[in-house]
Amino acid sequence: MPSWNDEETSSEEECEVVSMDMGLMEEPDTTVEPLFCGQLELAHPKCILHQLRPIKRVAFEGPVTGRRFYGCPVQENGVNCVVVEWVDGPWPPVLQRCLCKLWEMFHEQNLGRVLDKEKFEKELAKLKSEHERELAKLRTENDKLCIEYTKLVDDVSKMFDWQDGRVDKKVYQKQVEEEELEKKKKKELEEKAMLEV
Repeated sequence: MPSWNDEETSSEEECEVVSMDMGLMEEPDTTVEPLFCGQLELAHPKCILHQLRPIKRVAFEGPVTGRRFYGCPVQENGVNCVVVEWVDGPWPPVLQRCLCKLWEMFHEQNLGRVLDKEKFEKELAKLKSEHERELAKLRTENDKLCIEYTKLVDDVSKMFDWQDGRVDKKVYQKQVEEEELEKKKKKELEEKAMLEV
């Protein structure tokens, strides 16, 4: 509970409250305007929070778009003092409504792009997932085919080895027969030579 000295009161008559339109006082987004920029050279007014000379700015947001004002020079974490003083008076109501409509259209279109991007990213993720599944399936199939191919190569090698073995056996048998025939001929020649002697 607040405490007052004996001589002080809390009556509403003695309190001075200045009603401000905070919509006009909150510092809006700004744009660069070469003809209206830099720091204000006068000593007054000063920003409320930091007591610094304000910077010349041009609003770029909502119905105040294009209005010049003096704003706080401190930009810490996106938070600063409110508008120190407006240079331009408010725009006519018709222009304010038009500006509001333009900004509304901009935000709708921007939202549409964001939604389209999210939809595209979901589709892309789905396609990537399907691609990964198909790729895994193809790898499994490839592994199976490699195993089958290796088995076929082994079977063909065994078949050739078997056939080579048969051929080698026939060749060996033929060589043995030829050697025996040679020995027989040699023996006959020796016997013939012995008979002649």
